[in-house]
Amino acid sequence: MDKMKTTVKWKNGMKFVGVNEHNTEVLMDIDDITGVRPMQMALMSIGGCTAVDVISTLEKMRQNVEGMEIEIEGLRRDEHPRYFEEIVIVYKFKGDLDGDKVERAIKLSKDKYCSVSNMFEPKAKISFRFEINK
Repeated sequence: MDKMKTTVKWKNGMKFVGVNEHNTEVLMDIDDITGVRPMQMALMSIGGCTAVDVISTLEKMRQNVEGMEIEIEGLRRDEHPRYFEEIVIVYKFKGDLDGDKVERAIKLSKDKYCSVSNMFEPKAKISFRFEINK
């Protein structure tokens, strides 16, 4: 088992600071003024998780990725609990890449490796698309 621990500290109002075991801090603000909303952080977590998987897999496939950006959009329920019902992930690559290998790397992340996105299913329908700009 891989044990992780974080702490969330209340600052004031609706501002909180998340702190990991290395004392890295992330400001959370429900009003989205000075920090990241917790549900935005959930989407960022999906992006970070799949980014690691996809880049690692493409490197193993000997693909030369010059750049990558991931846009993640979530659609939340109107009723409480307001979890995501749909999540769309758009991967934007730069480089001379084989589209079949890119798609394979993304599918491996979605279906097998990305722990974060797998926690959201089956409540959230997760879809993806990708673009390659040379």
